[in-house]
Amino acid sequence: MKILREPVLSEEDQCPYLKNENWRQEYFVATDLDLEQFQTLLDRRYRRFGAVFFRPCCPDCLKCKPIRVDAYLFSASRSQRRVIRKNSDTRVEFRPLEPRRELYDIYVKHSRERFEQESSEEEFIRNFYTPVVPSFQSEYFIGGKLAGFGILDQSATGLSSVYYCFDPDFSEYSLGTFSVLEEIRESASLGLQYYYLGYYIEESPKMVYKGRFHPHELLDQGSWKSVLEDSVG
Repeated sequence: MKILREPVLSEEDQCPYLKNENWRQEYFVATDLDLEQFQTLLDRRYRRFGAVFFRPCCPDCLKCKPIRVDAYLFSASRSQRRVIRKNSDTRVEFRPLEPRRELYDIYVKHSRERFEQESSEEEFIRNFYTPVVPSFQSEYFIGGKLAGFGILDQSATGLSSVYYCFDPDFSEYSLGTFSVLEEIRESASLGLQYYYLGYYIEESPKMVYKGRFHPHELLDQGSWKSVLEDSVG
């Protein structure tokens, strides 16, 4: 691992997950991590975006808990099986990282329509195609047209979802849920037990969907703990 900037604490800012809450994060910048080094960071509550690794470091709140699904034991719910049937003709490909204009176009359209955000092509490449950890991408095709794509990192025990976006024209296919289902399946097919979904906060409406994939574990006070199916989500 090559450290480009040592860990520092950010100033307090508006929490991106909970209204009327502040947060601060610890972050550092690094590249060239191997599987074990990245696993260590996942087990210490870190996520990454580009070459920046970060974790919440709020003095009065411990609600952000990393969540991972056991890909070996995963069983789709009735509603998730409906999503699978809806996408029976959707073609999914996992391939090495390769930035393309059509990927960027979907990213821009998704960001603009869902989050009212803009991003340059330079930022897109820097955030998703900087060689930081072992990574690859997933691509989803409907009717021969690229409908969505995801960026995935690999650790010693699993796959970690960095980002997923889709063309809003294909919203009826529930591609966000379908991508999680496909990437859980891909984790198991690679002999990797876990699929890491990032942070989970029970009170956050944006994160409710993460608790619907079972069985899963939450990283709480330094250890991964299994969660009963009817206790979350």
